[in-house]
Amino acid sequence: MKCMIIGGFLGSGKTTTIRKLVEYLGARGQRTAIIVNEIGEVGIDGDTIAGGGVETREITSGCVCCTLRISMEYTLSSLMLSYRPDTIIIEPTGIAFPRQIKSNIESMGLSEISFTPIVNIVDPTRLSTGIEDLQNFVRNQIEDAEILGINKVDLIGQEKLLETCLLLRKLNPRARTVHFSARQGGEGLDKFFRLAGVSSQDKTACEVKNSGKARNSIEARNLIEARNSVEMSGVSAYSTEFEITSQEIPLETAVSVSGQILDSIRKRVTQLNPEFTGHIKVSFAHKENFVKGSVTSAYEKPEIEILKKENKSRSRLKVLSAVTSVPREELIETVDTTVSEQLEDRQLSFMKVEKSGSGYSPVLINPLKQRNF
Repeated sequence: MKCMIIGGFLGSGKTTTIRKLVEYLGARGQRTAIIVNEIGEVGIDGDTIAGGGVETREITSGCVCCTLRISMEYTLSSLMLSYRPDTIIIEPTGIAFPRQIKSNIESMGLSEISFTPIVNIVDPTRLSTGIEDLQNFVRNQIEDAEILGINKVDLIGQEKLLETCLLLRKLNPRARTVHFSARQGGEGLDKFFRLAGVSSQDKTACEVKNSGKARNSIEARNLIEARNSVEMSGVSAYSTEFEITSQEIPLETAVSVSGQILDSIRKRVTQLNPEFTGHIKVSFAHKENFVKGSVTSAYEKPEIEILKKENKSRSRLKVLSAVTSVPREELIETVDTTVSEQLEDRQLSFMKVEKSGSGYSPVLINPLKQRNF
């Protein structure tokens, strides 16, 4: 059974890439399972990836590379016993260290697992071309990778692509680099899938041209005490969930309110940190649809897409925010206030879903007056 670890900073396009990868593997008869790790208490990506006969598990409230190792071991063992996939794809949180995750899994003694090359997805639209300007944990993610996937090339020109390639080569000359647009697909994405899906023991997968010095550097890093990705990132995170109790909500309303929530949070977070980066995500479950939206920086407008899901369900709105250099208590206040204001403006009744030790329970909110959470 192959284990694919696909990392990348917040908003780099991991989820979209993995959705396309699942389709690619399914078309080739592969039985696939996905483990989604999100730093917030409420998972969003598991909803948008799940479906089509793919087994999906979520690990939330931390990072599997440092604080949730036991949860990862239990989830892996459970999947191997009950589902027996050909491939397990691990999508760690955007601040994780993929090599640390691989090291943790190797120490679990799960003999059936073999690893494909460690992948890191890069968003060139938000990657500074100066090495000194990169946050340490972003630099470490790039240096740990065996394959570097430059995503979103449809949004940049050839000059920026070349600059990105040169920067990545400086940081990690051992890695194989491939560029593509996960959103648009095409030959570049298929090439990436072919490279990423071959077991790392197979020399055709990712031919690593290491000097002895480079190998020693990696081995030395592996001996260092495990790094805490949450502490190193300087990222504050908060996620929340609301059940929409209004009946017969038009899809256009779900799309519109999702975009307004994202844009309003972005503007308020920008007031707290004008140079923030990270990821603010919204998922609105609407009948047989998921309205999925995201924004990744102070200067970006929200991107919204509509995905089909297999079964109708209650209308639920989930929001996850993970941004740099904003106090968490202020982020919580920003998200909760913004969501309730936008829902009230649309005359939608709703309940906030609170997490307790036994799971989630709805808390009734006056749809027009109350916002005290």
